[in-house]
Amino acid sequence: MLNERLKNLRLAKGLTLQQVGDFFGISKASISGWESGKSHPDHKKLEKLAELLGTSVQFLISGYEDLNRATQNTLGRVPFIEWNFLLLNPQVSNKNPLVTTLHSNPSSKAFATRYQASASIVWQAGSIPAGSILIVDPDVSPGPNDTVIVLVDGSEIQLARHTQTPENKIVLVRADTNNFMPIKAENSNIIGVVLEWQMSAKLK
Repeated sequence: MLNERLKNLRLAKGLTLQQVGDFFGISKASISGWESGKSHPDHKKLEKLAELLGTSVQFLISGYEDLNRATQNTLGRVPFIEWNFLLLNPQVSNKNPLVTTLHSNPSSKAFATRYQASASIVWQAGSIPAGSILIVDPDVSPGPNDTVIVLVDGSEIQLARHTQTPENKIVLVRADTNNFMPIKAENSNIIGVVLEWQMSAKLK
């Protein structure tokens, strides 16, 4: 249903009710009403929601993408790469298993991986549960509050939030530690933007 898709997509983007409300200039209670099904956004707001959440109005309403969008990527499937292999800059081949995307429209360079919990002793669960399948696109430019996969110090893969300071400075903030410390730009390289995550997925 529309309300469930709105909530799932918001959580997948790591956005709070307040942030979505601020985007529209309305209260977080209004957004909560949309997600509970007590009220519904009008068509203009649906268009802005689709843009904010990286999907289409058709998907928000029906749960299905239109055929043209779905077929831009081969049947909406992306190759799967193990999390630890991302350190090796792996080459994708036709031997890689495939994961079907649910609502995103990835480029031909997109891939899927299974998010591993951080080895840090201060690790804590974030908005994306450990073990989830992530659809990652290196061709997408990260925007405010996008979740990204980052190579840190050339030796560690991290999940991070691409965010902005009050001084309009772009920073990367670790998404899975309890102190959410910034990652130094000179030590990091964004591998790709997380378009969506799935609790489970069949590898084909």
